[in-house]
Amino acid sequence: MTKKNRNLLWLGLAVAVALGLLWQFYPLPDAQDRVRAFPVSGLTFNGQELTYPEYMRGLFGKATVTKRGYEVGGQRVIVWIVDGTRNRHAVHDPLYCLRGDGWQVVSKNSFPVDGGEAQLIRAQKNGREAESLLWYSDGQVRHASAARYWWQATLRRLTLGRAGHEPVLITVQAVGNAPINWRQLADQFRPLFEL
Repeated sequence: MTKKNRNLLWLGLAVAVALGLLWQFYPLPDAQDRVRAFPVSGLTFNGQELTYPEYMRGLFGKATVTKRGYEVGGQRVIVWIVDGTRNRHAVHDPLYCLRGDGWQVVSKNSFPVDGGEAQLIRAQKNGREAESLLWYSDGQVRHASAARYWWQATLRRLTLGRAGHEPVLITVQAVGNAPINWRQLADQFRPLFEL
């Protein structure tokens, strides 16, 4: 390697470190206005704030996490919303957590929602079966791709927030063993699918 190439390499490294520091300390707008506007109750649903275990607080770090229980048309679900603006490592593919907790994924199916699609997951553990619906949303586009979320979040950081709104991870879990009519839930719980 020539001296000129080595100097260019060092210059590139210095620029990358400087930009990394700039992005690290530049405050990006988060998704909390959208999350705060998400209602706890409405005509067809009623909810309440829930706490989550202390050990999970360490996993989420500075990410903002909302956990609520809802009853929607006689169906009970738990809704998790994770805004990773302050800690994007807290937002990842939820299948890792399922598998890490001992669940075996039985099926993954696309579930159409306004502005995109979610993913309907069926999993089993110790003879129990559970369903959950998950997607990432920036308030306009909804998708179930962790890679796409990573790209959106990275692009936002590279453009100092000018590339769009912060995407959040939304996970809806059935409570107990009762099957959920996901289409009915989507019809009666519109604000969740507009978040």
